Amino acid sequence: MTTTTKGRHTEGDQPHWVEWVTGIISAALVLFILSWIAVEAFTHTAEPPELEVAEVSEGATASGYRVTFEISNSSNTTAAAVVVRAELRERGEVVEEAEVTFDYVPAQSLTRGAVLFATDPAGRELTLRAIGFTDP
Repeated sequence: MTTTTKGRHTEGDQPHWVEWVTGIISAALVLFILSWIAVEAFTHTAEPPELEVAEVSEGATASGYRVTFEISNSSNTTAAAVVVRAELRERGEVVEEAEVTFDYVPAQSLTRGAVLFATDPAGRELTLRAIGFTDP
């Protein structure tokens, strides 16, 4: 503990109990974090990305139609350059298709995006799926 006498600071022989408690808590926290990182480093098994795409909404825009979707990655590995393809079909024939590329889809996350069509998707079969990715 520091004492001040006549404008001079002097360190005492015995530290205050608050200093001991702070030091012990800090040391325990640092040890816990280092242990957690070590366990993750040695037990983490990389799984390939598990990408699922689901439509959220459809709506008209000034220049056509927008289909908003969510892409989820349930794996513990991030996927980069994820390409999502959307196809509009009518009576089995592809009427229009669009693609969007995500820079990355993080592990265990949910991301939103949209594709734009000139054709109204209402009443037509819409297919959304991830068609490719790279390792970051």
